[in-house]
Amino acid sequence: MRRRLILVGVLAMTLAACGGSSSSTSPSASDAGSSSPSAGASGSAQPPASNQPSDTPAASLPAATSTATAICDGISLRKQASSAGARVKVVNSGTAVHVVATVNGTAYTAGSCGASGNTWLKIDKVAGKTAQAAFGVKYVYAAAGFFQ
Repeated sequence: MRRRLILVGVLAMTLAACGGSSSSTSPSASDAGSSSPSAGASGSAQPPASNQPSDTPAASLPAATSTATAICDGISLRKQASSAGARVKVVNSGTAVHVVATVNGTAYTAGSCGASGNTWLKIDKVAGKTAQAAFGVKYVYAAAGFFQ
């Protein structure tokens, strides 16, 4: 069942990225803490870019030079602060990262897990390993709306 939900989410996001229509709705405050199995996959599989301003409250973003924890499954870590940036790893809920800064990047849509926005985390360690040792780059980036 979980695989079907993930597949449906990925297909919906792919369709939306290709110019098709998507029936997803904006997450509500009650959805932000949800850990639905399908939520992370649909929210992180190449979400379509948007020119809408970030609706992520600043207070809910992880602070720079802190540890943040993934709240969804299937979150992409990328080489740039962009949904189009090369993906280097996909992490699941509970994965700890070390944040060195928050940066503005392209807008992303969260789906039913996390919060949409355009703020990205600049990360130097993932699950205790440096990005340099694990991925060959000094930093990786992840959409801030999927971390707390």
